[in-house]
Amino acid sequence: MSSDDLHIVDTVVLLYFLLVERFDLLVELIGDPLQVPFSVYDPEEPRDGNAASARSDLLSEMRQAIRHYEASARSTGDHSSLERVARVDALSDAGRIRSVPMTEDERNLAASLQSRENLKRHGIRYPLGPGEAACVAIAHTRRWTIATDDTDALTVMKNLNKTGAFRYERIRKLLTRAANERAVSQAEANGIHAEMRIHGFWDAGAPFP
Repeated sequence: MSSDDLHIVDTVVLLYFLLVERFDLLVELIGDPLQVPFSVYDPEEPRDGNAASARSDLLSEMRQAIRHYEASARSTGDHSSLERVARVDALSDAGRIRSVPMTEDERNLAASLQSRENLKRHGIRYPLGPGEAACVAIAHTRRWTIATDDTDALTVMKNLNKTGAFRYERIRKLLTRAANERAVSQAEANGIHAEMRIHGFWDAGAPFP
């Protein structure tokens, strides 16, 4: 597979496809195994009760999400979202998710994108989060497609690629492509998007009118 075919996926994209139980559709669209930075998901992190004592800011974004849904399940008694998100561990164990190590150059770029000192240079008002910064660094350096719904991450990608185009896919674009490639119907694509919105996804549009 060439670099043109490879995607790096951020937390929001992975999270919402897990919440609506459409992980298999996501990998059908962008490749199996799904590739993420360690800051999005780290397979070596403590799991279950062993993660409870770890500082939240030292955990990967998916482990933080699991912690969030654990707290929600305790307060509401509804464990369905937690079970869907926690499936990330089993998917990683099965080789369906691959955590991608960064090179030194990529780590340096990701660090600069999380620093307030470089905001003006990158055209953003606030630093990127660890997951988005890592995705941008990997996508820019390796010329991979970035799968993200983070507007600031896409702004940075545009500034880093002033002399050429870069490839990206938002969730709505992924669902539109899924229907165009007949993996789902247009109505199903709209339904998946609407279900994501129920879970908190902020995109107010729809893949199809």
